[in-house]
Amino acid sequence: MKTTQYWYCAEFEEKYGTVQRARGCYLYTRSGRRVVDMYQEAGRAILGWGNSKATTVFKNIMSRGLTGTFPTDYGHQLERAVKALLPEYDQVRWYNSLFSAQTALAQYFNFWTEIPLGEHPILDASESLFVENHDLALDSWLVKKGVPRWRPWLDEAWFASTQEISPQVMEINERVQTAIVIVPPLPWVGTYYLVAFADLEDRFIPPSDVLLPPVMASTARAIYDLIAEIPNRSEKDWCRFDFVVKKYWERRGPYLLPRIPQNQYRDFFHHCLDCGIFISPNYRIPSIVPWGANEGDFKRLGKNSF
Repeated sequence: MKTTQYWYCAEFEEKYGTVQRARGCYLYTRSGRRVVDMYQEAGRAILGWGNSKATTVFKNIMSRGLTGTFPTDYGHQLERAVKALLPEYDQVRWYNSLFSAQTALAQYFNFWTEIPLGEHPILDASESLFVENHDLALDSWLVKKGVPRWRPWLDEAWFASTQEISPQVMEINERVQTAIVIVPPLPWVGTYYLVAFADLEDRFIPPSDVLLPPVMASTARAIYDLIAEIPNRSEKDWCRFDFVVKKYWERRGPYLLPRIPQNQYRDFFHHCLDCGIFISPNYRIPSIVPWGANEGDFKRLGKNSF
């Protein structure tokens, strides 16, 4: 059994060959198969493959020779883009690795170790966050849940929830979300992270890592693309495939939390792959309703039971 971090790549290739082209929500393989992408690079490709103007921006900056660590205007552009997306935050930083982001968050919260990266409470699949009597000390929350990723199209799911959210959860969530991690909607520039901070008097905000100008400029462009796209997608789009989706997942906005037990999830991943659907290989990372797919893409999954 393959146990490497990217085991799913080897198993995808074994079944379909390599991916030759990616457009929208589809991966086109060497074997001639079109596979629906519901993983979307853990959300980095949520705008779709090839649907952003960021690639053109990246090429333009590269052609001007702006590939060094010298100061340019693109850091300011990236800050403005993030603040346009999340105007409630005062400061924006970027970190070249998950570890670097976690360490910066630990300094901000005056925590003794790096902080895990979690999900918004509405996407917490590990246990209910809607009941009373949780241990909701800030330190306990940071150890168990971490600082949440910001994901688009969650507000509607949060406010539309039919479950009563306890006051303790609301309070601790507000405290934790004085800092929030933004996974850039750009799948081809590495694994860096943006973090938006509230500028509180008693909190130290660590400086950013070095990020090259083409990456900063293309990320800013991708964020503006996301801002423009947010009003175009809503619940009426996410519910289109509920006739199949709700058999296997609990849907919250476009995000899908597995109903399948964790110990059966890898088998379920293979089952979906057999049906031409590439879901999240990680039980804790939600799959995503594929924008631009059609009902026929789910025909085999709907007919075949797991």
